[in-house]
Amino acid sequence: NSPYSYLMLCEYFADTCAVGTLRDRVVAFATGFRLPADEETLLIWQIVTSEDARATGVASRMLDHLVDRPMVPRLRYLEATVTPGNEPSLRLFRGFATRRGAPCSEEPLFASDDFPEAHEPELRLRIGPF
Repeated sequence: NSPYSYLMLCEYFADTCAVGTLRDRVVAFATGFRLPADEETLLIWQIVTSEDARATGVASRMLDHLVDRPMVPRLRYLEATVTPGNEPSLRLFRGFATRRGAPCSEEPLFASDDFPEAHEPELRLRIGPF
């Protein structure tokens, strides 16, 4: 994504985005927003961790931090879209559900042929209520 899109996210969605750091260095970023028709649901649009910070737990801590922020109305659900082949992301979100003791439903959202270029299908993960 462009630097402009990140600046816009930080400006208008600061309550639902997070930066992850390790030893005073930015190593991760999570972007999300509340669903317009369901303010109790936070959609994680993107979560990325630098290669050297993977498997450190920083992405899990960002998700926990985002959901635990004081918001009115409170969040009760977390959603994300993940390609079936993205095992690290699937583990991240399934692990979040386990930590929260919440159900995690997975259903097809977009098929490969919904995209104009070659792309894996996308699953919708819905975690909650928590």
